[in-house]
This record gives sequence, structure tokens and C-alpha cells, in this order.
Amino acid sequence: MTYGGSVIFKATDLISVIQEAKDNHCQVLLVKDHGLYMMSEKGELNQETRRRRVAYAEGFNPDVVDVDDWYDKLHDICGGDDFAEYIASDDPAFGLVFRHQFNLRVDITETTFRLVPVIQ
Repeated sequence: MTYGGSVIFKATDLISVIQEAKDNHCQVLLVKDHGLYMMSEKGELNQETRRRRVAYAEGFNPDVVDVDDWYDKLHDICGGDDFAEYIASDDPAFGLVFRHQFNLRVDITETTFRLVPVIQ
């Protein structure tokens, strides 16, 4: 079975994740498990949620979207396996998100992914 597609990360959510990674001199993770999100490789845990700061891809936040509404679509885009991909926090695409508040499109194929800043 083949898979692939694109997702959008909103700049308003992603900027704090990028900043946290820069502050901690670490990478940003693109994670697929219970949803699809980006997070800093290192960072503080939120004392209320006991989780790190995350930025979910639009439509793939299990805290706001029912699993029945995103699970199959995410499987079609990313495949069935959970994963974590490491991305340098100084990636030029993150720089454009950070400086110009561009949203970020992530194009995913079976073998790679690509970060594409999107002008609103």
C-alpha cells in the first residue's frame, strides 16, 4: 500500500516549538503516534498536562478532533507505523516560519518528507 500527502502546521502553534528547540540547542521532532505533531527534542514539561509543548498539524490533534475523524486520513498520509523524524532547528523553513509567521506545509512520501513555508 502506498501513502503520501501534505499537512499544515500553523505558525501560531509552531513558533513556540521552534523557539524552545533553539533555546535548548536541539532539534525539532516530527512525530506520528496519537496524532501528528512537532515538538522540541528537549524542553520543559507542562506541570498540568505532564507533556512537552507540541504543535499539532491541522486536523490531527486528538484533544480537539475525534479519532474517527483523523485516524484513517493520517494513515493514508503517513502510513500505519508510528515515527519520529529529527529536523534541525535552524532549518531554513523554520527560519521563515519564525521570522515571517508563514505556516508550514509538510509534504510526506513513503521515503522522505519536505518542509515548505506557506505564505498566508
